[in-house]
Amino acid sequence: MSGSVRQAGRKGPCRRLRSQGLVPGIVYGQGENVAVSVSAKDVLKILDMKGGAHHIIAAKFEGDKKERHVMIKQLDVHPLTDKLLHIDLKEVDLTKPVRFPVDLEFSGTPVGVKEKGGRLKVYKNRLMVECLPANIPDSILVPIANLDLNQHVMVRDVKVDDKVTILDEADEHVVSVLHAAAVAAEGAEAAAAAPAAAPAAAPAADAKAAKPAKGGK
Repeated sequence: MSGSVRQAGRKGPCRRLRSQGLVPGIVYGQGENVAVSVSAKDVLKILDMKGGAHHIIAAKFEGDKKERHVMIKQLDVHPLTDKLLHIDLKEVDLTKPVRFPVDLEFSGTPVGVKEKGGRLKVYKNRLMVECLPANIPDSILVPIANLDLNQHVMVRDVKVDDKVTILDEADEHVVSVLHAAAVAAEGAEAAAAAPAAAPAAAPAADAKAAKPAKGGK
């Protein structure tokens, strides 16, 4: 990834950068933060890769005093146009472990679903791991084809490379195959436990009598 150091704090220059196909951003560094602009095309190429946000990116920004290794920390995207508005990058030390959420990839159709009419219930779609930045997996594969009715995959059952440590509690459920009736009952209980919606406020009888809040105009 390439780009340039920029002057932070003004909206006008940021709009001009976006019109030129650039994304304003911040590199949260090792003891210092640097305002930068990067190519939107470069960012999209990284995101298109499997596990793109997990990749360690070698970045040299024009005007910066050093080459940095960074990861994408956060992206701000326009809700209507999907245009990239801002990017936060986190500088990483390749020699120090980091903690990072990694998506789970479920493989296969459980026998309890395919042959016995069960329902798959997913409790976790990602796990928090700790490892060196270069060892962060793109995703974690969880085979579920052999799961029968009332069987579960727990966190302790999930296999990862020896260089990766899962930080979630070992006895937590990841995924289960349940009887359809049990899943329906869980849904009904959850709906019953949800707080009732607050009744709509009645309109004021005399709008002229309504007083502004303290400090209002």
